[in-house]
Amino acid sequence: MEFTKNRDRLNSHNPPLEKWLRFLIIAVLAIGILFRFVNLDRKFYWIDENYTSLRVSGYTEAEIIKQISYAKITSPSDLQKYQQINSQKTLSNTLNSLTTEDPQHPPLYYILARFWAQWFGSSVATMRSLAAVISLLVFPAIYWLAWELFESSAVAWMAIAILAISPYHILFAQEARQYSLWTLTTILSSAALLRAMRPDVNQNPMLLISHWTLYAVTAAMGLYTHLLFICVAAAHAIYVAVIANWRDVKTFIAYYAAAMVALIGFMPSLVNIVENFNQVRSTTVWAEQTNLFRLVSRWVGAVSIGFFDIGIDGTANAAQLALVIPVGILILALVGYSLYFLCRQTPKRVWLLILLLIATTALFLAVPDILKGGRRSANPRYLVPCYVGIQLAVAYLLSVKISNNFDNSKLQRLWKIVIVALFCAGIISGGVSSQADSWWNKGSGWLRAELEVAATVNSASNPLIISDANIAYIMPLSYRLQPKVKLLIQPRCYTSCYTNRELARKKPEPPKIPSGLGELFLYRPSSDLRSAIEQQNYQIDPVGGNVELNLWKLTKK
Repeated sequence: MEFTKNRDRLNSHNPPLEKWLRFLIIAVLAIGILFRFVNLDRKFYWIDENYTSLRVSGYTEAEIIKQISYAKITSPSDLQKYQQINSQKTLSNTLNSLTTEDPQHPPLYYILARFWAQWFGSSVATMRSLAAVISLLVFPAIYWLAWELFESSAVAWMAIAILAISPYHILFAQEARQYSLWTLTTILSSAALLRAMRPDVNQNPMLLISHWTLYAVTAAMGLYTHLLFICVAAAHAIYVAVIANWRDVKTFIAYYAAAMVALIGFMPSLVNIVENFNQVRSTTVWAEQTNLFRLVSRWVGAVSIGFFDIGIDGTANAAQLALVIPVGILILALVGYSLYFLCRQTPKRVWLLILLLIATTALFLAVPDILKGGRRSANPRYLVPCYVGIQLAVAYLLSVKISNNFDNSKLQRLWKIVIVALFCAGIISGGVSSQADSWWNKGSGWLRAELEVAATVNSASNPLIISDANIAYIMPLSYRLQPKVKLLIQPRCYTSCYTNRELARKKPEPPKIPSGLGELFLYRPSSDLRSAIEQQNYQIDPVGGNVELNLWKLTKK
């Protein structure tokens, strides 16, 4: 009876879409799909994506470091072969590469990516296209979740439009990582949970088993997609405890049985993560430095990029800030009011799930950042469930405010303007991003320097790069170098340092620079390499006088 009353209350606020809005949503959806696939290979193939290709190919970082040395001049293509599918490596090698060097990454996305690469190739565009295709499945999934929450096609279609044109979702739909899959599993598991908790399901044993089985499967998929899905699982557990309130014993038992099945299924990966916890720490230490003021400012920026993002980072000029700050404040106000309106106008079974999706992930990341120092909570790629919850709240607000049941016609027109402005902000963001070579999610400050390095070396005559830099820097750079560029490198380890102390301590013999080559460059050298080069009677000068570029020109004295 209570469920029926809540449904009637929701439906009274949610009449069908008007014709103009249907047309607008279809147009926005088409544009959002276009932005997901346009210029897939344009942006820099950065560190994380390179490691995706490395894991998918079945090679390990240790293998690269052992096989590439100063003993032989190589080319960018020689380095990239370790990121391409071949008959020598199988799926078991992919799983081994993950478990030994990247245990914090569950394997589901990488398994899918390996089959994808076997079918379509290992190019940058192909590797990124898998995430783009997965992101299309988010549209029917968010419709289902919105329907389970609000039982309104108006809210469901508004949610599709917002996610379709969201610069956040477009950005990560174009990245060869698991974030689109994490978004999908978060939405599917939440929708499956709501469907399984319906009163009519509890009254039918066959429906009860099938729907809770579906939840167990989607929850297990989420756990095998991203480690932070545990926050989504925690949100679901709290939700069931509050809504069932210990009185609905059947729901309680069914939920915890399904959750236990999902957890048992995830146990092999969980055991590997626990056994290699220090390895996980060693590869995520980058996220442990920041200050509180910068952290809070990043939180504010993280909210706004769900709706408007033109690539602003720490190097923004005054004109860019003059645009972004007011827009960011307006978006923050819209999100805050959406959450307030949601809590006031919907029953607890609706607003509680949305708030929990936001709060569990945000608090899990933010509390350690505040107490111990860190910046994980300010990194948008870790906030997938937060964006899903926020955008559902905004979708509900906008659909209600323009409904025919909203009496004030002037305010109704104002909210229609808000919808158009919000969609335009997403379209502008997508247009700007689609033409960019770098973006904030790829470490834009570092990337700009790498792009300049590549441009400088590519313009040189018969260039040779000498380096003992971290392999995590050399692999991404190789994708921007022309075939004429030669490499004399002895890369240092990154993810394999902790598990392979021999590689970490290895100090190779200095390179002997061959004669007869054109322009010589030194890239991110260690102090030992610089000293060895100077002893060979070479003068080392920073290119363009800019030492921050990490590129030096060598000339014979």
